[in-house]
Amino acid sequence: MNILILGAGQVGSELTEILSEDGHSITLVDLNEEKLEKESEQHDIKIVCGNCCYPQTLEDANIQDTELAIAMTEWDEVNLVACQMIKHLNKKTRTMARIRAREYLTGKGSQIFENGEYSIDVLISPETLITEYISKLVQLPGALQVLDFGDGRASMVSVKAVKGAPITGHKVSELREHIPNADTRVAAIYREEEIIIPSGEDYIKDGDEVFFISAKGNIKKVMSEIRPRDSKYKNIMIAGGGRIGRRLAKILEDKFSVVKIIEKSRKRGDYLSENLDSALVLNGDATDEDFLIEEGIESIDMFCSVTDSDEANVMSSLLAKKLGAKKVLSLMNKQSFLDLIRQGEVDITVIPNEITIGVVLKNITKTKIERAHTFKRGKSEALELIASPETTPKIIGQGIDDIKLPNGCTISAVIRGKEVKIAHHDVKIHENDHIIIFLSNKKLFPALETSLMN
Repeated sequence: MNILILGAGQVGSELTEILSEDGHSITLVDLNEEKLEKESEQHDIKIVCGNCCYPQTLEDANIQDTELAIAMTEWDEVNLVACQMIKHLNKKTRTMARIRAREYLTGKGSQIFENGEYSIDVLISPETLITEYISKLVQLPGALQVLDFGDGRASMVSVKAVKGAPITGHKVSELREHIPNADTRVAAIYREEEIIIPSGEDYIKDGDEVFFISAKGNIKKVMSEIRPRDSKYKNIMIAGGGRIGRRLAKILEDKFSVVKIIEKSRKRGDYLSENLDSALVLNGDATDEDFLIEEGIESIDMFCSVTDSDEANVMSSLLAKKLGAKKVLSLMNKQSFLDLIRQGEVDITVIPNEITIGVVLKNITKTKIERAHTFKRGKSEALELIASPETTPKIIGQGIDDIKLPNGCTISAVIRGKEVKIAHHDVKIHENDHIIIFLSNKKLFPALETSLMN
């Protein structure tokens, strides 16, 4: 596919790497020639230096032959105008754009996009996606990741196995004996740097990160087999009153006893006070030890650091943990900080780029993908595919054990209407089934797509 990426920032660069490695023909546009040269040295791509809103720049990028344009600059308005200009130059080009400002996503702005009055085929709102994701984690104590499928009917959850839990130290196959009325499948086990696609004979060990899938109503039962059940959170503290922090506080304030939000700017703090109901707005610095102690950090069940600074998120999370917060969550993008976090004491890291990229990937394949989740720093994927005669003819009517997938790819569950079927040998694929597939490495997708079609 001929793909045009607008913006060579962090997400644009990661998309360039992923899509070029998948065999797509990539053209990358940015105003910064140094960034473009760096990307060109690392990947086999075409680069164009210029303003992506200008028709001449888009023509230099060969817009007439472009099948998909992805606008990922840091400015909403540039993304909007660029997509509009692209549609004028080539109506056949599909467009995706990252839009952050709430004003474009609610009220009249939302109506314009929903009515198809603007030239964006796929609108991506990272802040909305991230806020929803974090709120699920906060509402499921003990979970490290929660990936929803089938409109929330099933979830793939990762938890850390703890010594003394019923299944820790036992074979995966014993899960069904322990909880016969809560069907589940362990999709993967991460043990230090090793990934294991387990059979029933593999053991779950203390410290393993276990990914399992189950119907929504069985999640807590399965979690309690792998780790002691965590107490329900009551007191939440959020560091950062930006778009994500405000939205998160709005979602959580009526679900928890105490929700506090820390914001440095007094002006922004006043805005938050006017637009939140019961959440307590604190004017201060989340990296200030005395301030956190004064505001009762030792009584906080979950501390969420969601500022727009990786440095501030790392420092405040580590400090909050040191001062007694029971669990800490940190928003993180930079690789260097991710390495630091892994060695530290942060319980959960949320990587916004993975969430944004997942939305892009689900919209660029021939296979009908309903959802795509990337995790483990973008290395692994979990996909929700729709079985159809056009895109997955080989598997319709086949039993799970008869479907040959590349090593590292496993079918975890099948969603048929409102029913969640965990992938056992006696399950057969029907047309329009939603199939949940785990990929240990996202680079396996082209081979997976081939195996489903041929």
